[in-house]
Amino acid sequence: MSSSAAEAMARLQAVMAAVAGNNNPNAAAAAAASVAASMAAASSSASTTTTNPASSTTTSRRSSSTTEDDGTQSAADKNQEEPDDDEEDITYTPYKPAKLNYGKPHPDKVVENSTLSAVAPPDIVYNMVMPASIIYEGKLSNLQLEAIVYGCQRHMMDLPKPKIVTTENEVPEAAKTKMAAAGEVKSETKKKGLQVQGQHEAKPQADSPALSPCPTNGSSAGEPVARKMDPPSYRAGFLLGDGAGMGKGRTLAGFVVENIARGRTKHVWVSVSQDLYEDAKRDLSDLGMETYAQDNCFNLGKLPYGSLSSTSAKGKGKGKKAKGKKGKKRKNDEINSDPYAEGVMFSTYSTLVAKKSASNTRLEQLIQWCGGDKPEEFDGLIMFDECHKAKTVVLDENGNPTDKSTQTAAAVVELQNRLPRARVVYCSATSVSEPKNLGFMSRLGLWGYGTEHPMGFSQFLDGIKHLGTGAMELHAMHLKSVGAIVARTLSYEACEFALIEDVSDDSVRKIYNDAANLWIDLHSQLADRCEMLKKKNKIQEKIQATLAKPGGQGLLSEEELFCQGLDEDSDSEDDEDEDEDDPIVIQRNLRRKFRHRKPGQLKGLFWSAHQRFFRALCIASKVDTAISTAKQALEDGHCCVIGLQSTGESRAKGAAKSSGLADEGGSFGEAFVSAPNEDLSRTIMQMFPLPPKPAGVIAPEFLNHLKKDDIVGDDGTVDTDTASVSDNSLDLSLDSSRPSRRARKAVSYDERNVSSEGVILNLGKKGGAGKKAGKKRNSSSADSGDESDFTVDISGDELSDSDSDDDDDAFDLKKKTPSQSIAWNEIPLEYDETNMSIADRVDHKRKANYRRAAEKVKGWLDTVDSLSLPANPLDRLLNELGGPDQVAELTGRKSRQIKQYNAMTDKHEVIYQKRKGENCPMDQINIEEKNNFQNGTKLVAILSEAASTGISLQADKRVKNQRRRVHITIELPWSADKAIQQLGRTHRSNQTTGPLYKFLISDVGGEKRFASAVAKRLALLGALTQGDRRATGSANSLGLSAFDMDNQYGSRALQTMLREIWNCASESPLDGEVDDGLYVEALKMIDGHLKEALDGEERGEGTLEENLVPFDDDTEGEKTFRSMLYHLLTGPCQKLAASRVTAVREGRGLGVYFESLADGSEDKESVKAKIDAEFKSALDAGLNFNVLCNIWLYDVGISQIELLKPTYHGRKKKERKSSLGVPKFLNRLLGMNMKRQSLVFDYFMKTLDDAIQTAKTNGKYDVGIKSLKGQSIEFLKRPQSFCFRGLNGPNESVELYSVQLDAGLSPEAIMEMYNNLVGGEGTVDTDGSVDLTNDSPGQGWHGTNRTRSGGRRRNEIVTGFYVDNRDFYQVTEKVFFIHNPGPDSDKCLVVRPNTGKKVESKTSLTNKFHKHRFGTGNAISVQRAMEIWRREYDLADIPYSETYQFSCPGRHRDEYVFAGNIVPVLDKMLASGGYSRDRDGWDKEKSFSVVRVEVTNAHKLNEDLPQQLSSPEQVQDGDDEMLQADPVAGDEDDIGKGVARELVNKTSKVRFRGAITKYRDNDKNTHLDPTGSYFVKFSDGRKLEMDAEQVNHARRKFEKEVNRLVSIGMSREDASSFEEQTKGASLAKTKLRKPILHDGEEDPDEFERNFEQEYLDVVPSSIVGLMFHREDFHEHVLQGLSKRLMQMGVETTRSLYNLERLEKAEAQRKEEE
Repeated sequence: MSSSAAEAMARLQAVMAAVAGNNNPNAAAAAAASVAASMAAASSSASTTTTNPASSTTTSRRSSSTTEDDGTQSAADKNQEEPDDDEEDITYTPYKPAKLNYGKPHPDKVVENSTLSAVAPPDIVYNMVMPASIIYEGKLSNLQLEAIVYGCQRHMMDLPKPKIVTTENEVPEAAKTKMAAAGEVKSETKKKGLQVQGQHEAKPQADSPALSPCPTNGSSAGEPVARKMDPPSYRAGFLLGDGAGMGKGRTLAGFVVENIARGRTKHVWVSVSQDLYEDAKRDLSDLGMETYAQDNCFNLGKLPYGSLSSTSAKGKGKGKKAKGKKGKKRKNDEINSDPYAEGVMFSTYSTLVAKKSASNTRLEQLIQWCGGDKPEEFDGLIMFDECHKAKTVVLDENGNPTDKSTQTAAAVVELQNRLPRARVVYCSATSVSEPKNLGFMSRLGLWGYGTEHPMGFSQFLDGIKHLGTGAMELHAMHLKSVGAIVARTLSYEACEFALIEDVSDDSVRKIYNDAANLWIDLHSQLADRCEMLKKKNKIQEKIQATLAKPGGQGLLSEEELFCQGLDEDSDSEDDEDEDEDDPIVIQRNLRRKFRHRKPGQLKGLFWSAHQRFFRALCIASKVDTAISTAKQALEDGHCCVIGLQSTGESRAKGAAKSSGLADEGGSFGEAFVSAPNEDLSRTIMQMFPLPPKPAGVIAPEFLNHLKKDDIVGDDGTVDTDTASVSDNSLDLSLDSSRPSRRARKAVSYDERNVSSEGVILNLGKKGGAGKKAGKKRNSSSADSGDESDFTVDISGDELSDSDSDDDDDAFDLKKKTPSQSIAWNEIPLEYDETNMSIADRVDHKRKANYRRAAEKVKGWLDTVDSLSLPANPLDRLLNELGGPDQVAELTGRKSRQIKQYNAMTDKHEVIYQKRKGENCPMDQINIEEKNNFQNGTKLVAILSEAASTGISLQADKRVKNQRRRVHITIELPWSADKAIQQLGRTHRSNQTTGPLYKFLISDVGGEKRFASAVAKRLALLGALTQGDRRATGSANSLGLSAFDMDNQYGSRALQTMLREIWNCASESPLDGEVDDGLYVEALKMIDGHLKEALDGEERGEGTLEENLVPFDDDTEGEKTFRSMLYHLLTGPCQKLAASRVTAVREGRGLGVYFESLADGSEDKESVKAKIDAEFKSALDAGLNFNVLCNIWLYDVGISQIELLKPTYHGRKKKERKSSLGVPKFLNRLLGMNMKRQSLVFDYFMKTLDDAIQTAKTNGKYDVGIKSLKGQSIEFLKRPQSFCFRGLNGPNESVELYSVQLDAGLSPEAIMEMYNNLVGGEGTVDTDGSVDLTNDSPGQGWHGTNRTRSGGRRRNEIVTGFYVDNRDFYQVTEKVFFIHNPGPDSDKCLVVRPNTGKKVESKTSLTNKFHKHRFGTGNAISVQRAMEIWRREYDLADIPYSETYQFSCPGRHRDEYVFAGNIVPVLDKMLASGGYSRDRDGWDKEKSFSVVRVEVTNAHKLNEDLPQQLSSPEQVQDGDDEMLQADPVAGDEDDIGKGVARELVNKTSKVRFRGAITKYRDNDKNTHLDPTGSYFVKFSDGRKLEMDAEQVNHARRKFEKEVNRLVSIGMSREDASSFEEQTKGASLAKTKLRKPILHDGEEDPDEFERNFEQEYLDVVPSSIVGLMFHREDFHEHVLQGLSKRLMQMGVETTRSLYNLERLEKAEAQRKEEE
C-alpha cells in the first residue's frame, strides 16, 4: 500500500482508539476490519497493467469542428459539416450571492460571466462575528460580505504539505506494526535519515512556500535528527478579483474588522501609493471604526527604522509579556504604552523594498513588528491591494525569486514565506494578465505538494502552456469551486464604446514617411558602426595584452601606438575631486560608455529607440482628433477624461537642461518640446557618438549652443576650447535653427583612463604639483565636453604599418607640432604625411575623423529638425483645452510646459514651470485636481498611469459634477492591467451614468503591435481572474479581440508568410491590391544594381555574378545589402534577373527611361508606355509582391540571411531557426512608410486568418470555452459522481454528465430569425407551407466591404437564403441562411437545418463563392428556401454519426462532459486516456475541449429531491429601544448567554458580541440581584468582569445585535454563536457519503465503481467541463484513471465512508460527554 494509505491507516487507528474508549470495541474492530479490507481490495485489484485506450482502436466520432467539403477533399472528409469560424461572444449573468442569505444588495448592477456563473461556490461554513451595524446598515453589501466570508473560510484551511520524519523509529510503534502487517511501510530509509510519509504525488521540489528547506539543527548528512523535521504549515490564501469600482477597498476594511472581532489585532495592508493610506483609513472609518483608524493605523514609510515593538508579539498582537530591565516583567501600563502594540500597518510596495542599510530594511522591520521573535506564529492579515504590482516574478527550481524578478515581487514572496500562518488576501481587478505573473500567488494552492503540479510553479506554468486557454479557465473555475476567488464586475450595460480609427491626415503621413526614411538611413549605418566597434575592440585587446607584459609600453609597435593615440581621450582635467552625483560627471561617464558600447548592446539600443520613437509619433499624431473630440463632448454637455500612459516629462526636462533653463520660469520660445524630436536626436547622439574633440578644435554649434558672454571674454578674445562653431561658419551669434538647443552651457569633462568597456580606471593619486598643474591646464585647455559621442572611424590606412625610419622620437606621441585653433568644419581632410611624426599623424587623423563624424551627425540632426515632429501630447492637450485653470491634470510629473502671453514681445511663449497646488502640498496635488473635476470647477481631466490606481472620476451620486464622462484614450496601454485600471477610473459603483469610452487608433498598421499586446493580455486576464478569456467586456466592445496576433497562430502565420517571401512565391493574398508604382520603384532599383554589375563586367573587372557579390572594400551596410540582392537574384528570382539583364544590355533598363524623362529627351507619355511594357515583362518573368517584401523588410532589419545566419559550436556548423517573433516583426513594421507597412500588415493578417482557419479545420484551434449549441439540450439522467482524491480531497468530486442535444434549427425558428433580421412578416404553417408578404429572392454578393487598410472594396454579402446545388447532393439541395451584420464586421452568421448556427468569416464565404459553391445565381426565395429547409430538417432526424446525404450528418448528438473538481486530477485524467504531451501540447491533435452546457430539464431531475422550504424569521426591530432580554438569575443557566459591548467612537455605535463564561457568587454587589460577579468573554478575546446590572444591559445590546442580523437574513443560531463554523456546517458533518459499492464488495472489471458515490446535490442548469471528441472515449478515461489511482493506493469511497463513520461516532461520544 502507498504512503497515503499508510497515513489513512494511522488516522484510522487514532479514531479506533477513541471509539474504544467508549466501551464499544466490537464496533471499532468491525469498522477497522472493513476499512482494511477495502484498502487491501483496492491494492490487489489494481495490480494489473494499464492499457493505452487512446492508442487502441476506437470509433472516431465526427466532431463539429471538422470541415465542409469544397469539392476537392478526400472522400473521408466529405461527410462532415464545417466548423464554427470563431468562438461565440461572451455573455454575462446578473450576479447575486449563491449561498449567502444575509446582507443588503450592492448599490449597482453587478454581473458575472456566464462561464464562471456555471460553477457553484462551496457551502458557507464560516460564521461572521463583525458588528451587526455594519451588515444591518448596509455599510458592506451582500457581495462584499460574501467575499469576506469566503476569504475567512479559506483562511481556515492549510495548504497540503509532506510530512517529513527522521527515521522509522519515530513512527508510532502501534501504527508501524499495523502498517507493516499490511505491507505499507518500506524498511529502507533514505540516505540522509529522512523518509517522506506523504500522499500520492511524486516528491516535489521546494518550488512553493510550503516546501521551504527545513533546518537541520546542525546535524551532518546521514545522521538522524532528534526531532521531527516538519516544514511549516502554510495557510491557504484568497483572491479578491472583483472588477474596478466594486469597492474592494471597503471589502479589505471589512476583512480587518472581522479579524479584529476574532481577536487578531495586527494586520498588514500593502498598496501602491501613499494616497491610498488615507483611503484605507476612510474605509475603516466608514465601517464605524473611526477611532481605531485614527489611533491604530500606521504608515510604515513615515515611521523611523528599527524595532517598532519591545514585545515578541504574536499575530494576535499581544503574546507573552517581555521582560524589562534586570529580567523583571513589564508592568501593564508599560505594555499599554507601546503605540504600535496593535493596529494596521500600511505600506506601499516601494516602501516594502526600501532600506537604510543592508541589514536595516523595511521588510525586516515589518516582519519583526508582525511576529517578533516568532514570525511563524503571526496569524494576522496580509492584504496585497493592487497586487498586480508584484507580478514580475521569476522563480528558480527551488521556488525562490531570481535576479530577473523585480525587488517588489521578491519582497512579496519573501513576506509570505517568512509569515507562513498569515492570512493572505490578494486583491486586484487585474491580478494577473499572463500565467507567468501568478508566481507570487503561492497561497492559492494551484501548485506544490498535493496538487497536479507537485514540482512547483514551473510545472504549473508548463501545464497551462500545453493545455491552452481552456486549462486556464478550468483553473479559475476550480478556484471558485473551492472558495479561493470571487470575481464579479460592474455591469457594462450603461457604458458605450467607440473605436475611432483613421485619425491621421496627409501632413501626419508625410511626417511619418520622412521619419521612416531617416530611420532606414540610420539602420544602413548600424552594421558599419557595429563592425567598426568589433575591429576597435580587437585592437584594444591586443594593445592591453601587450601593456600587461613587463615594459609593455615599449613593446608596442608603430601601428599599435598609432591606434592607441587615435583612441585616447584628449582632455587633461583631473577626476580626483569630482562629485560622482554631479550631473555633469554622470553625463561625461555616459558619453564614455556610449563610445565603447558593445555591438550587441548597440543593436538593442537602436531597436528599442526605434519602437519608442514611432510609438511617440503615433500618439502625438492623434492629439488633433482628441482635442476636437473633447471639445465636441463639452459642447454636448458632457465632461472629458483623457487617458495617457506617459507624460513626456523626461523629454521636456532633458530639453530644459540642454537649453540651460532652470526648473521655474524658463522659456522654450513659441513651440512646445517635441518628444519624438528629443528621442530621435538623443538616439543619434548615443548611437553615433563623436570622437573626443581634439585640442584646439572649436566644437560644432549643435553640441554647444552658448550665450555670447560665455564665448567672448572680457578682453574680446574667443575661448577656442569652449567655443562652438555654427553649422555653416564661425559666426558666434545666438541665432539657432534649433530653439530647444539654445543657451546650452559648455561643460568640461575628462575622458582619460577609460577601458574598452567604458569603465573608468583608477590609476592612483597624483602628487601635489602634478595635481595643480593639471588643474591649471583645465582652465586653459578644457574640452568643450557637451559634444556627444562619436567613435573613431578606423579605416584600412589607420591599421597599416608606418613607413617612417626615424629614430625613437617618431614613436613619442608627446612630441607633437603645436597647432592653432581651428573650426571643426575647416579641418582639412587631406594632408601630407611625409616626414610627420606619429604624434602629428595621430593629431591630423583625429581631426579629420572628428570633422567627418560631425558632418554626418549634423546632417542627421538637420533632417530631424526639418521633419517638424509634433509636440508633447500632454502639454498640447493641457493648453489647447483651456490651460491649467480649466483642465485638471492627474499625473505624476512635477513640471510642465505652459503657454503664456508675453506683453513685452507681444507673443505667446512656452514657459517651463513646476506644478503647484492651490491649497495643498505637492504630494496631494492630484487629490486636489480630482476634487476640482468632481465638483465641476474643471470639466476636463487628463489622466496618466501614475494616477490610474485609486482615483475615482465617475459620475458619483455624491458629487456636484453629474455630467456624463467621455473617456478618451489616446495612448493604448501596454498591458491589460493598465488598461483596466485606467478604464475603471470612470466606471465605478454609485454612479448616475455610465461613461462613453473612445479609443483612438491611428491608421499606422504597425501601431496594432500595441493593440495586439493589450488584446492578448485582456483575453488572458478574463481567463485567469474571471474564468473566461472573453470576459473582459471592454476588450470585446472595443473590437480589440480582432487585434490579437501575438499567439501561436500569429507565430505560425508569420513563419508561413516569411517562407513565402523568402521563396518569392508567385501568389500572395494581396495580388491585385498593390499599386503599380511600388513595383516600378523596386524594378528600377534592381535594374540599377544589375547595370552596375554589367558595367564592371565590361571594364573587365569580373563576371556578372562576381560583380553582384559584395566587394572587400564595401562598408558592412553595403555588404549586407549586396548579399540580400545576390541571394534574391541568383536564387528564387533567377528568371527575373535573366530577363532584366537582357533588358539592361539592350538599353531597356528603367533608369534609362527616367533619365530621358529628366533631361527632356522624351515626353511623359512615351516614357510611360515603355515603362509599362517593361513592367509587364517583369511581371511575366517573376516580379511579384513577395519580391517587394524582400526589399522592404531588409530596410527594417529583417532579412533571411540575418535571421538564419548559422552559429558555430567549435568547428561544427549549426543552422539556427529564425528568432523573429510576432512582437518583433510588428515593431520593425513601424519603421516602414505607411503605404508599405499597411500592405505588409494586410499580408500578415490574411495569412493569420488562413492559419486560424486551418487550425479550426484540423480541430486544433484553441477557443478556450465553447458552448454546446442546439435548439434542445438536456441531461439524460442525474450525473455520476466520483471522488478521485482520497484523503487529499475527500470533499472534492468529479461528475460525469450525459448530454443529449438537437443541433438543428426548425423551419419555424429560422422563419422567426429571418423576420427579426430582415423585417418580414412570414410564417410557417404546420404542413411546411410559408405565408409571406415579401418573397423576393436574395440578391447575392454585391456592395462594398471595408478592408483592413481602411479602404472599401466590392464583394459584400447580402442577408438571405442560398443553396448549394452541386451534382453530388442527390437527395436534396443544401440550403443556407446567411446574415451579414454590416461593413464593420468581418464575420457572417451562417445557419443550416441540421447543424444550426455558426459564425464564418467573410473571406471564407467569398472563397466559396469563387469556387462556385453558391453565389448570386444561387440566392433563392424564402418560399423555396422553406421547402428545402423542411425537407432537410426532417431528413436530419437521425444520429450525428449517420448522414442523410453527402456531407450532411444528422442533428442528434450524445455527449459526455466531466465537470466538478477536475483540475486536481486533470493531468492524470488526460494521461490515463492515453494522451501524451508533445512540444505543442497534448498529442498532435487536440481531441478534447472545455465546453459550457446549458440545459432546460434540470428542474425535472430535481423533482425527487426533498424540498427544504424555509421562510425568514419574523423578528422585532433591532433598533427598538423597548427590546428586552431575559435577565440573568445567578445560576448555571446564565452560562453561555450572549452579551455585547460598545466600542468608543465619535459618531457610530459598533458592538462586539460575547458570552457569559462564569458566575461567581461572591456577594460583591449586595445592592443587586443576583449579588455576585459575572465574567464574560467577547469574540475579540477581551475579558471583563460585570455585575448583574451591567450584564443585563449587555444582554439587551446583544439581543438588539442578534435581531438586526436575523432581520437581514442571518439565522438566529449563527447570529448568537461565536464559533468559526456555522451551525449548518456542523450538521453537514453528520451527513455521510453513499458509496456505490457495499462494504467488502469490489469490482475488478469496472475500476471506476470503486470511486463512485451517489450524487446527492441539486442538478445544475448549466455546467462547464471537459468533453472528449472521440465517441465513448469517456469510458476509457474513467477506467484508465480509476485503474491508475487504484495502483497508487488512493482511498476508495468505501474507505472514506468508513473513516467518516468512525469520526462521526467519535464526535457523538464527545458531545455526550
